[in-house]
Amino acid sequence: MPRARIELSDAKTILTRTSGYLSGFTHSLQPYVGCQFSCVYCYVREMAVQRTNKFGLPWSRWIIAKHNAPELLARSRLDGARIFMSSATDPYTPLERELCITRGCLEVFAARPPAALVVQTRSPLVLRDIELLARIRRVAISLTVTTSDERVRRLLEPDSPKFARRVATLRALKAAGLRVQAAVSPLLPGDLGELARALDPVVDRIVLDDFFRGDGAGGRRSRTALRALEAAGYGAWAQPGYAQHAAETFRAVLGSERVVESRAGFADLDWLSC
Repeated sequence: MPRARIELSDAKTILTRTSGYLSGFTHSLQPYVGCQFSCVYCYVREMAVQRTNKFGLPWSRWIIAKHNAPELLARSRLDGARIFMSSATDPYTPLERELCITRGCLEVFAARPPAALVVQTRSPLVLRDIELLARIRRVAISLTVTTSDERVRRLLEPDSPKFARRVATLRALKAAGLRVQAAVSPLLPGDLGELARALDPVVDRIVLDDFFRGDGAGGRRSRTALRALEAAGYGAWAQPGYAQHAAETFRAVLGSERVVESRAGFADLDWLSC
């Protein structure tokens, strides 16, 4: 993983009102600005936060840590809040191991649980906080698992954990009694049957998405990844509709009630009441 420029920041606010893709939530929470996972397909790298970053550095080479996030959260009104952590960073970006900002936020949630909390990550570091997560009512961990093919992972997610580690992380979370979702988002090339069978025993459900529905711009924010797929011989996976066709494979293994898709799937929080 390349070394990143790190800056500590005093944030003014920590909860941001949501809309659109995250319409099922009231707020998002970003403990960091930027991310150390250098996923080629990340839609945030095409947004203003990257284009106008003051460091003038490529995505994943800079990160701003909101070190006062837990303090701000402790002063926030959480009654009725439905919170997605996080939509524009990974709350368990490697710097979290040292700074524990996400952990501090979870301590606030454990003392004053919101109406719902979904923690979105791709990192096994989430296992550090199992005991805290278990104290929060209506919490779920959504772990990104995009492919079982390590060649594809190295192509598009070179700094992300290996497939086997992510499956092991899901297994440990579920064994701890937590609600667990695999975010197959975006679906990347690989053996769909193998991926579905690996996820079946370790998740409550999966949410499936693709570049075209999931990047918020009809695929325009994913152009770099789409070009990389085509150059590597995966052109069929760079076409609109590829994930919808793949959904049937997942439903055949997990059952239709455990496979949801894109915006409607991410926004649906009813499964947290089960």
